[in-house]
Amino acid sequence: MAEKSAYKINILLVLKDAVVDLYNHMGYTMLISFLWFFTGFILPLASAGYLTNQIYQTSGDIPSWLITILLLSVVPYTALIVGPVNTALFYQMSRVIENEAEFKGLWFGLRKYYWKSAGIYALYTVTLFFTLADLYICFSIAEHLLLRFIGFFLFYLLFFLLLAGIYIPGFIVLQENNTWKKVYRKTILLTLDNTLVTLGMQLILLVLGLGCTVIGPLLIFFYGGFLQIAGIRLFHALMKKYPDPVAEEATVSAGE
Repeated sequence: MAEKSAYKINILLVLKDAVVDLYNHMGYTMLISFLWFFTGFILPLASAGYLTNQIYQTSGDIPSWLITILLLSVVPYTALIVGPVNTALFYQMSRVIENEAEFKGLWFGLRKYYWKSAGIYALYTVTLFFTLADLYICFSIAEHLLLRFIGFFLFYLLFFLLLAGIYIPGFIVLQENNTWKKVYRKTILLTLDNTLVTLGMQLILLVLGLGCTVIGPLLIFFYGGFLQIAGIRLFHALMKKYPDPVAEEATVSAGE
């Protein structure tokens, strides 16, 4: 990314714009929220519940290998379904905000970004999974002091990865980053350079999510769409800090 300017981010203004977008596009927000909730919660929980129930009725017990398989299935499910769907929803909501959306945009976004988002989210999920596994080993199994120290480092790494996740769809959809390396590099740099803003936004979204769980319809029909809108608005607001080097070079050339 280019050198940043003195532009300051106001999270409250970002959230205000997100709320206005939600109100102006309530129908699309409800649709996108439902699709987000269905693919992220209903489908995996229903599938896992059905499989567990079938095995329990057959054997009268829930074997440990089933739990292991369900845990390991998180990676391919996130990579092949959750990641691409989330990217497609992000793309569609970005078009909605610009008043340029068509219903077929959901399919277009899924088809255009499927394999790129699948690969990016696969590596992202694997990193989260192994960080969690190593964190568990360091604090629950190993007793060596060095491993405890490594465990604290892994905790901060996990925390950073969770924060950075909000920018991944933006670098896939809103910029032409044709390699995984560019997406990861820019995501890491943007998170490092805006840690407090990212933390503040993620905490607010987390509190809103916990509040929406009290009223089920809000979680199903509004929260997922609001996440997409807030992510888009935050991404655009932050990128104003970094002037486009191509545009700057063109301006200098014209001045000469």
